[in-house]
Amino acid sequence: MKPILRLAPALLLIPSLSCSSLLVSHRMKAAGRKLQTTSRLQQEGRWEEALDMNRRMHASVSKSVQSLPQRPGAQGAVVDLQPLLAAWQSGPWSELQEALNKHDDKRSQAALRSLRQQCINCHAVAGQPQVQVPELP
Repeated sequence: MKPILRLAPALLLIPSLSCSSLLVSHRMKAAGRKLQTTSRLQQEGRWEEALDMNRRMHASVSKSVQSLPQRPGAQGAVVDLQPLLAAWQSGPWSELQEALNKHDDKRSQAALRSLRQQCINCHAVAGQPQVQVPELP
């Protein structure tokens, strides 16, 4: 029997691993790495690269929410993540984008901290507090 076929029964026992949730997990991990990279690039004064990475982070987060916009939340009730995404976009993410555009060191660092905290809050509301948002450099 081929090794992959031996794994098939075990994989069937893991109902929470759907293609959609695996893709969301992958995108959110990528978003975390992009958040760290944005912060590092900003600290190095590489403003244009930080702006580009911030846009890439946005794409990862928005695609994640769009692919699974409603999910069971912390109390078991279904949570619509789209309003949380809209608040993230219009709040700390756009603040960071503007600060990076203006090459404003203090403002961009504050926006990065605020953005990270809003990510943590969203994960808690979405019933995913175990998902760790990386520390900023």
